[in-house]
Amino acid sequence: MPDASAMGKESMPDRSGEVTVAPEKAAGVLTAHHGGAGESQPGVLALLGRTLLFSTEPYALVRGSDYPGRRGLVLLLAMVVLVTLAQMLAYWLGWLTAPQLDSLQRLFYDTVTGWPWYADQVRQDPTFAGQFQQGHAVFWEGVRILLGYPTLTATLSGSVLLIVTTFGNWLLFSVLAHWAARWFGSQARVGQTLGTVALAHAPLLLLVIQIVPGATVPLSLLFLLLLATQYLAIKVTHDLGTPQTLFVLAAPYGVLILVIVLVALYGSAYGLQQIPYFNEALKVQQFLAR
Repeated sequence: MPDASAMGKESMPDRSGEVTVAPEKAAGVLTAHHGGAGESQPGVLALLGRTLLFSTEPYALVRGSDYPGRRGLVLLLAMVVLVTLAQMLAYWLGWLTAPQLDSLQRLFYDTVTGWPWYADQVRQDPTFAGQFQQGHAVFWEGVRILLGYPTLTATLSGSVLLIVTTFGNWLLFSVLAHWAARWFGSQARVGQTLGTVALAHAPLLLLVIQIVPGATVPLSLLFLLLLATQYLAIKVTHDLGTPQTLFVLAAPYGVLILVIVLVALYGSAYGLQQIPYFNEALKVQQFLAR
């Protein structure tokens, strides 16, 4: 006969009064559902797909794995690689389908270099020709970006920005959220938080739609989906009630906003003091105010 105390412990009401199933029990049920530890677990794409459907099963599986932090890193790397490949493919398809500006760029260059003004500048400064050529290339690259043309510079910059912000947000959010959850009595490990929060970045896969020329994903929609998946990750990992989970979810963003405000206030004040004569003007104003 099952132990009554163990059964009660598996489904006890949390601090908010809601009845939740302990993550350890959920992970065990899911493992048994998939045939136990001896059979293969869902792959990377299967976990990401179920996460996009707002299922709590993937979070329980990652939390209950032997190395949740390592598994989360693998999942995050897979997402970044897929989105980066999609961006490069979108650049290639866009370059094939978009009207080419090379002929117009060449015509403009030949016209300007044929002016007497250009010849005078070259005679006065032999390095002017090289500088003009570089500036001309940068100018037309900017024109392509403003017109929405696919450029290698914009594509690589977007990929680098995606990688830096994704991993930075993952680490910062995981640490702050884990600290806030521990304040509510959570017993989860840091690796478990890292693993499930990494899985919560699954909405980034929606950026793959950029393969279609002209297709975009609104950043507001992407942010809302990330909030929803991060909420599920925190709730499953730390077994908290709804109010506590919402607080833990908001804590990292609150800290970030506070840091930005402090930097804007004190950083701008510090920067103004570095302007010549501004510091002296402040001293004079303070003297007159006495």
